[in-house]
Amino acid sequence: MDYLFAAWTVIYFIAYPIFYILKFILFLSAIITAPLLHLGHYCLYACWYVLRGLGKFETLYIFFGIAMLVGLVTGTSLHYVSGFITSILDLDSLPEEQRGRTLASYRAEKQERRDAKDPIMELRQKDESLQGNDLRLREDYMNWSLSKQGRGRGGPRFNTILEEEDTSDGF
Repeated sequence: MDYLFAAWTVIYFIAYPIFYILKFILFLSAIITAPLLHLGHYCLYACWYVLRGLGKFETLYIFFGIAMLVGLVTGTSLHYVSGFITSILDLDSLPEEQRGRTLASYRAEKQERRDAKDPIMELRQKDESLQGNDLRLREDYMNWSLSKQGRGRGGPRFNTILEEEDTSDGF
């Protein structure tokens, strides 16, 4: 019994200073946080006041709460039932052609487009080859355009479209 009393005495003298240090820290934290505790108390009181005012509509709370629960249960059950039915009837799997493009096919098409030549550049190259190689066609065009301009009286004429003047009163 003497050993037990000695052990409790040692534990008491070790724990006593720790206990009072923790008590002092708790006392200081209570003093520091007192304004925040009062502010929290007033905020909770304001919320309680609003809920007390809405307490008149208790039947609406019950109605909307039950409606929400019924909607959640119904929506969840429909989701799982429709998923189960589609998996049983194998409606998930579409043929490869109907699934659309995959990421790999999209990247391959993009790479092909990048590797292909620009169509505008191809047209310009064809136009340059036409101008360089077929001078006869160019001369024929120049002769044709000059002969067209020289027709009629008064030398070269420009093709213009004359607009009709409006003689109405604006209506």
